[in-house]
Amino acid sequence: MTEGFTNIVLICSAALSSFNYGYSINVIAGTLVQVAFNQKFLSGSNANMLIDSNVSGFFGAALIGCVVQAYISNRWGRKSVNRVAAVLVAIDNTLQAGAPHIAMFLVGRYITGLGCGMIITTTPVYLSEISPAHSRGLLVGLQGNFIVFGYISSSCAALGFHFVSKTYQWRLNYINAAFVGVCLLFSLLFLPESPRWLVEVNRPDEAGEILHNIHKTRQDPNGRVARAELSQIVAQVDQDRSQPRSWAFIFRTPSMRKRLVCTLLVWSMAQSTGITVLANLTPRLFGALCYDTILQLALALVWTVLAGGWGMAILVAIQAALRSQYLDSSNLAGVRAAVAIYFLIAFYFCCTLECVGYVYGCEIWPTHLRTHAFGSIGWKYYIVFICVTVALTIPCMFMLPETAGMSLEEIAVKFGDQVALDFEQAMDAKGGSTHIETTN
Repeated sequence: MTEGFTNIVLICSAALSSFNYGYSINVIAGTLVQVAFNQKFLSGSNANMLIDSNVSGFFGAALIGCVVQAYISNRWGRKSVNRVAAVLVAIDNTLQAGAPHIAMFLVGRYITGLGCGMIITTTPVYLSEISPAHSRGLLVGLQGNFIVFGYISSSCAALGFHFVSKTYQWRLNYINAAFVGVCLLFSLLFLPESPRWLVEVNRPDEAGEILHNIHKTRQDPNGRVARAELSQIVAQVDQDRSQPRSWAFIFRTPSMRKRLVCTLLVWSMAQSTGITVLANLTPRLFGALCYDTILQLALALVWTVLAGGWGMAILVAIQAALRSQYLDSSNLAGVRAAVAIYFLIAFYFCCTLECVGYVYGCEIWPTHLRTHAFGSIGWKYYIVFICVTVALTIPCMFMLPETAGMSLEEIAVKFGDQVALDFEQAMDAKGGSTHIETTN
């Protein structure tokens, strides 16, 4: 089995976590237009409030998950975080599937958000740490592809389950989501731990074996490159051991502050496009076209499939203008135009920020800090997305250093830090052989 194929299989297996995130976050979009769900939970005057609570609570819990994962990841490893997240996703999607009342459904949704927050921050770190430098961008970028694949699968399932004429039709998609969580938990049995984390906890022999297995090639059957990479990781981790892990250290150290600013720029740009808000509103927009439930679900599926287009700021600006005039009106031509712009926005986002953000935000941080770094307003809400996206474009162009083709350890030089061992030096040292001493 070639190195490229081995890495792709390994990354695809790991990216099942991202698929879980995409499926679990998007399952609610199809649920909100299912007749049986609306009749059971959203038939009262507080329907809009419950929808708002559902969406905001999910992402609020996800924020907590993003914070909690850092401690678990540093203490017990990258796989442990996804193991906990898989259990949460499986159990709490089961709670939602069997919910007899809205309170239980919301609790299940919130705890699922906790698991998804852990997944979305840990998975790209894990992927970046097991990928070779020359193909890291491609392989870690699969995170974005698998998230979209999860969206698509969830939308397909929602469309298919609509034809089930029983009152439990909406529950079936949550059973699917729970099953996907179980699949993730099972897949973790076959995935290796991050070699960089293993070195950090004084287990370099295991790290070396993993690097040899996933990076060896026909041209390098003895794993000379893997041994050199291990030497570089060990040297860098030993150098970083004396560095603090606190947020205070990040803020007071110039090189860490630069990393923080670059990470915030990339992800502020990505999230300020409003892509998640836009996706959650697609059923309402399609409903405004007087489409029946089947067509609403089908169009939501098309929305998730598209990937490429114009500039995001231009698209969101057009979307805001169309929504201001037509969303709550009977002008079907205007609403149709708004739908078309939705598709173009998804098209562009998935090709650019969706993939690049996960790669860049993880690879610029040193190993010991990598897991830390990671209504009434109406149509005018979109003006926020437009202004922030435009404002962040310029600093992104001039402040983000290029990292393509560099190992995670060598990227430190881009931020003014010292690289403990250059990769070429590691390759030349005794033909790539490695003698490792660990400190307890």
